[in-house]
Amino acid sequence: MTSASSSASPSTARRTAALICAVEALVMGVFGVYALVRLAGGGLDDPMRVFTEGVLVLLFAAGAALLARLWLGTSGWPGTPTVVWHVLLIPVAWGMWESRQYLICAALSLAIVASIWAAVTAGAEATAAAQDSAAAERADDGELS
Repeated sequence: MTSASSSASPSTARRTAALICAVEALVMGVFGVYALVRLAGGGLDDPMRVFTEGVLVLLFAAGAALLARLWLGTSGWPGTPTVVWHVLLIPVAWGMWESRQYLICAALSLAIVASIWAAVTAGAEATAAAQDSAAAERADDGELS
């Protein structure tokens, strides 16, 4: 018994989720490094806050990069953290709207909707594949009896 899905390339939904997570990791990484460069430049009112924000953003960037990598593999668990992360970004998008940063709000909203769609679609595809595999296994067992 071989599984075609384990040797095939990732589905469109998995690639979409990976791409969104990778872009978010890159953007967060740039902002994290920028914060630390500002810290090194000095002249800040609250250097500890800037350091904490920079390190925290870099940790989130590493988490998003890990999710992107897992989406490209065969791991079944990155769906839940991807959905949770993007649900937590909804207030950020709303804040961008209220501060009249419409372009950032639009880009972030598109990323939120697309990544949640991709995660849910990939989960549905995995469930359907598992059900098909179980049905095929039951059919094979019935033939052997």
